[in-house]
Amino acid sequence: MVARVIRGAASLVLPLLAAGMAMAAETLPDPTRPPAAMLAASAAASAPTGALQLQSVLIGPGRTPAAVISGQLVLVGGRVGDTRLVRVSERSAVLRGPNGDTTLALIPESSR
Repeated sequence: MVARVIRGAASLVLPLLAAGMAMAAETLPDPTRPPAAMLAASAAASAPTGALQLQSVLIGPGRTPAAVISGQLVLVGGRVGDTRLVRVSERSAVLRGPNGDTTLALIPESSR
């Protein structure tokens, strides 16, 4: 008799407990997410749509220098649209095109 009462109570309490835990988990912030102010500053500093953006540089002994430009891996001498990557440094990449040289900075001047 007591066992039946305990089983009956458990069948009522366990779903409520699980629902409460699920609701609590929805309200917890992601501890790995950057602060909102940092996200807003990053969005404001990002390049306009359609502009080339330097995202990473890859340089080192024994490898051809390369850059990730607007999501595309480009080796020195490679092309991005109508421009060619001519130089990669620790903080920038230089593209040469019909309008001359364009330097893309890894960290935009406004963020320094």
